[in-house]
Order: sequence, then structure tokens, then C-alpha cells
Amino acid sequence: MQTRQMQWRDMFDIAVKWRRIADPDQPVLWLDQMPARSLSRGFNNHINLIRGQIINIRYLAYFDNILDFIKDRILVYHGAYNPRGLLEVRQALENVNKVEDLLPIMKFNSKTRDGFTVNSKVPSMKDPGKEYDGFTITITGDRVGNMLFSVETQTTEERTQQYQSEIESIYKDLTAKGKALMLSTELGDADAVCNLILSLVYYFCNLMPLSRGSSVVAYSVVMGALMASGKEVIGRIPKGKLVDFEAMTTPSPDSFSKTAKSWMNLKSLPSWYQTLPSVAETFPSTRTMIEVLNTDSSSHCPKKS
Repeated sequence: MQTRQMQWRDMFDIAVKWRRIADPDQPVLWLDQMPARSLSRGFNNHINLIRGQIINIRYLAYFDNILDFIKDRILVYHGAYNPRGLLEVRQALENVNKVEDLLPIMKFNSKTRDGFTVNSKVPSMKDPGKEYDGFTITITGDRVGNMLFSVETQTTEERTQQYQSEIESIYKDLTAKGKALMLSTELGDADAVCNLILSLVYYFCNLMPLSRGSSVVAYSVVMGALMASGKEVIGRIPKGKLVDFEAMTTPSPDSFSKTAKSWMNLKSLPSWYQTLPSVAETFPSTRTMIEVLNTDSSSHCPKKS
């Protein structure tokens, strides 16, 4: 009997199934498996960062990054469509320190008077020079307190296929290098495998293929795949940082890998890991899985002084 080889989605699906059990009232769905009528219209993952007086503090650490990106795109836009006013716009942008400061600059051009959108691009590893659609930033409003600042990713069939092709290419490379690592003692081989794991997750986060939980699923896969390669994550994600938004606001998989590795503080797995029982045997029922997911683990994860 021939067994089917594990694919990238199977790996992520393990974490997806645990995420569903962890919080049953919040459905975690693969967006490309939703009904065709939903996909044909496009499914948007939408996040409000500022809506009127309400600021989404979960993403606060990324406001400056996004603001710098917007300022850069505004200069490019005015350089192309408003060259005479470029100097005035450049001088005005020097005084922009927060998103609200952009509102007067929107009035410099009739097309952006009521608001504007900015699209990010994600570079391909598979086809150097090629770029995919990332996320869309939208700013509308006429004054502080009456502003909408949001980001969204759009799930369309074409975009999904582009990202999945990229992920499949990296996964194929990861499988080959992972097998070679089992027979190797070279430190460079382990680092190459780590970079491929993080690149895989970089494209997964930019694709946003799940209805919710993309960040925790992505990081769980990173930790599991690194364990399979003989590495243990000792470090913690810095306060205010998020795996998915870090990937979305980082211009390349290499930059994301460097940042993520600085968080993780990787060490070689201790030998006793080999003696751990299998997860399936230890938690054979839904009840035991729910119990372990609700265990107070604080005593096992002492805080750093």
C-alpha cells in the first residue's frame, strides 16, 4: 500500500485542528475551501487599526512601520502624478509623526481628498524579480476623531494560487534539505533549514489563508518544524510583536528570518526529547486534548527576572 507524502498544508493543518479544539466557538477555516460563491466575490481579512476615537492597541507596535511605508508611497505617487507639488509634499511629510498627521496632506491632490489606499508587495523567492500583492492600507476621514485607518488582505483565486505555488516550492526545498540535515553535522545546513522554515511561514502569513488564528498557527508550525530539525526555541516573542504582522510589514523573507531568529534564541534539543511519548498516544481523545490546552503552564514557564 502506497502512503501519501506529507505536504505543506498537512503540516499547517495539524496546528489548525488544535486551534479549533482550543476555541471551538471560533471557526478556523481554510479560506480557499469555502463555497465558490464566497471566493468569487473575494474574501477579505480586515483589521481596523484606528476607527474614530478607537485605537487597536494590539497592533500599536507596527504603526510607525506602516506610517513610514505610507510616506514612501505618497512620495512615489506625487513624483509620478504631481511633480510640481513634490517639494511641498516632501516638506509636509517631514512633520508627519503619526497617522493623523497625514489628513492635511490628503488634501494636496483632488484624487486623495477623501482618502487613499496603498498596496504592499511581497517579493518571490521562486521567481526573483516577481512580486505578489501583499496587504492594502486604507485611510479615510477629514479630521482627527473621524478617521478610518485599516489594513486588509484579499483572498482571490489568483492570489491564493500564486502564494501556494511559492509555499510548495519552499516546502519541496525544505523536505530535501531536511533529509540531508539528518545525515549532516554542518552548522550551515541547520541554519539553511531554519531559514526555509521561516520563509515558508513568511509567505503563509502574507497569504492569510485562514479565517482566524493565522499567527498562532504559523508560530506553532515554526516551533514544531524546528524541533524536527533538532532545534529548541528558548526565547520569547517581544511584547507588542505579532508573528503575522511582522511578516506582513517586513519587505523580504530574509529580513523576516533574521528578526524571528533574534526572538527565538535557538538551542540544540536536549537528548531527553527523544524519549517523549507521542502526542497521539498521550492525548487520545478530544477531552484529553481540551484538558491539556487548558492546563496552567505558568509553573513550567518561569518568567525571566
